[in-house]
Amino acid sequence: MATALDIIQGALKRINAYAAGEVLDDQDANDALWVLNDLLDSLSNEHLACYQRVENILELVSGQNIYTIGNPVGGTFLGTTVQGSETISGVTAMPSNIQIGGTLTGAGIAVGATVTAFNAAASTVTMSAPATATFAVLAPIKFTTPGNFGVQRPLRIVNGFTRLTTSGISQVDYPLEIISVDQWSAIGLKNQPGPWPKVIYYDAAFPLATLYMFPTPSQAGELHLWTDNLFSDLLTLNTEVSLPQGYVRFLKLALALELAPEYGKQPSQLVMQQYAQAKAAVKALNMQAQSTATYDRAIAGRAKADAGWILHGGFQ
Repeated sequence: MATALDIIQGALKRINAYAAGEVLDDQDANDALWVLNDLLDSLSNEHLACYQRVENILELVSGQNIYTIGNPVGGTFLGTTVQGSETISGVTAMPSNIQIGGTLTGAGIAVGATVTAFNAAASTVTMSAPATATFAVLAPIKFTTPGNFGVQRPLRIVNGFTRLTTSGISQVDYPLEIISVDQWSAIGLKNQPGPWPKVIYYDAAFPLATLYMFPTPSQAGELHLWTDNLFSDLLTLNTEVSLPQGYVRFLKLALALELAPEYGKQPSQLVMQQYAQAKAAVKALNMQAQSTATYDRAIAGRAKADAGWILHGGFQ
């Protein structure tokens, strides 16, 4: 499996900045890693560069039709951990914006650990998972401040549906239409109650986005939102790149074009052609099958007032 360094070396060789077998300068390698991560970050903005549609399953609250969504970093605090213990001790200054449910990362913190409680008087934070190591000296620990839906803030919502979970009608799914801000503004009574939301407007604010739903759900249910995957940063030069077939070649060529001006190089026509081919192959791989056209039968034509209800659903 390729590493970040493999991609960087491949990119620099394609613009003749380094020769085969030449040792890459540490400063050049680290600078190129920053550029590579910038490239991965920008790829998340391209719908057809994203290889996966992620299903986010979120819990609806009866009577609530506006939700924030996202899980941004809220800050850093200092604390100590003891292996096997769920308590972070010695927190020097409890952050005012720390929240239950926020994700914790840092030395001795288990992957995926979240805040379950905090006590400013006792200078402690309780985690959802025990510490993986002991750090008696104060160490920095990052925390997030999740919205109502504490998942990664989506760049776009591709599709979605609602699922009722009440007794007797569980596992019944209902389509959800993604609408524009103009369509949302045109709704006169936005807090009108209904059994479940039928339309949703996504305001992609940063760092917390907002979901607006209509009508307001009046019973328990799930919101299933399909979003594009977000590309993660490569933390070190030795971080392995786990992406579908074709992405490593595409990233080498794309990075070559990004780095060329910094080295005073002009990419060859062949490299430009290879980049275009590699990008087209990735986008072709990520093309989704288009749904068949649908229409409203009431608009397409009015049924005759006859007894053929078994075909068209009843008298008109």
